[in-house]
Amino acid sequence: MIATLAFLLAVVLCATRGVLEFLIGKDAAYLVQVGGIVGLLMWYVSPSAIAAYFGSEGRRSLALVLGTLFSVLLSIVVTLAQTGQLGLSYLFVFIFTLFVYFYAISNYQKRFIRPRFAYWGVVLIALIEAGVALAQQQSVFPIDLPGATYGFDNLRAPSLTGSYLHYPLFVAIVASLCGVDYLVRKSVLSGLACALLSFAIFSALSRSGMLIILGTFGLAFLQGPVRFLVRNGKLIIAGTFATLAIMVFGGALSSHNDSVVNVGTERMMGATNLQSEGNDGRTEAWDKAVLLAQPVNLIAGSYFGLVTNSAPDSVKQEFGIVESSVLQQVLNVGLMGALFYYGVLFSITRLISRDSRISLCVWAALFQTLFYQSIEVVPFVFILMTLPVFDYVGGPRRS
Repeated sequence: MIATLAFLLAVVLCATRGVLEFLIGKDAAYLVQVGGIVGLLMWYVSPSAIAAYFGSEGRRSLALVLGTLFSVLLSIVVTLAQTGQLGLSYLFVFIFTLFVYFYAISNYQKRFIRPRFAYWGVVLIALIEAGVALAQQQSVFPIDLPGATYGFDNLRAPSLTGSYLHYPLFVAIVASLCGVDYLVRKSVLSGLACALLSFAIFSALSRSGMLIILGTFGLAFLQGPVRFLVRNGKLIIAGTFATLAIMVFGGALSSHNDSVVNVGTERMMGATNLQSEGNDGRTEAWDKAVLLAQPVNLIAGSYFGLVTNSAPDSVKQEFGIVESSVLQQVLNVGLMGALFYYGVLFSITRLISRDSRISLCVWAALFQTLFYQSIEVVPFVFILMTLPVFDYVGGPRRS
């Protein structure tokens, strides 16, 4: 139980950087957040468990980890040689990701997390996040947390994460986790939690969050269309009517009214339109990424730590950001490094049983990174890499 409580405290730190930033400033908040997560979980990272896993069923995963480390070192050398600059803060993404991965492997081998207790704890934390965001949208939350944006009144609330971009990613993955729990166990509480968290994502106008949730259910449908339709008739009917209601009421409202329903409907319906607001700038960033790419990027990255949101403002003005995690990784660690890195991320599905269907959340979350720059977001990386700890099924774990 102590290990489970430590994990939930780490989730709280993961999801509340905005509060820390409000109290002690941004740089100190990042330090406390990451340092606190590592400090809470490092005691449960077992070298013997990791060695046992990599020595038997995880040999391919070990090759991917070693390939990632080699690619990072190679890209650092190439970037220094070509630009004379380097963003060491980007190295943190890889170190932190591997640390959490080793933690998940340790739990896979030793099972020190109580999965159902951890699951409901994370759901509660996500519901609190969503509740704070909704209160911020209604201007009734008493604290002006950092990380809000402009252009949609106060609809894109930062909640407790300190960023209107980070909050929907965290909540969307938890919502998809609730969704698969409902599909497997038919838990009414999980279904309600999924609905509430999905509404919060819609009201936050987050296309990336919508894509994670819709992607999870879409993959569940593709796994077995007939079975999905037969077993989830009520869910499909409720979801269809809810979507139609949102679209009808959203279309009926004036286009000058920045209401949650109206603006959210416009963004949802324009998600596939590359010229719509938000997407137009994203496609321009993709074009810039193509222009930045060099032949060396097929082997090694030539912009390590330079093409990223974590870079200093002066560096971002020089090199820009590319609004796609995949393109970002290609520029930073090369095509080879990006393949190794994504291989590590996908390999966490080997720690998850088929019957729990939690792997659907992993695939949907990573598919979303093709279009959105979320791979370096601490709440996203943390909750994604620890999804295996919620696996409560004792059957075959390979997906």
